Formats: sequence, structure tokens, C-alpha cells
Amino acid sequence: MLVMYACSIIAGQCGEGIQDPVSYSSHKQCAVSGYKKAIEILNTMDEATVNDAKVFFSFTCTQANYS
Repeated sequence: MLVMYACSIIAGQCGEGIQDPVSYSSHKQCAVSGYKKAIEILNTMDEATVNDAKVFFSFTCTQANYS
């Protein structure tokens, strides 16, 4: 399971995680997807906003345990 966090260096914090509904068959697939999605989102954001807040993305890939 991929969970992404939008973060700000200026604010010193990250927002709540956004869970990707896609199920990945390996950690590598999840990690590559996390980097790609971060780039896609950054490319849609206003440049001034990204620069002023020093926005970056963090993500985690964890195994989903379904009961």
C-alpha cells in the first residue's frame, strides 16, 4: 500500500497521508509509483507555492493486511 504525504520545509510538517487505492505486487513497484506520482503532483502545482513553502513529497510502502 502506497501512502503519500505532502510536506513543507518552511512549516516543518507534512499533511495527512493520502492512500493510493492501487495494490502493488512488490515493494519496488510501489516505490517507483510513489516517485512518479510525486513528480506528477509537483508538476501540476503552482511554482510560487512550491517554492515559497518548499514543498516536497514523502511516501511509505507497506504491506496491506486484509482480514
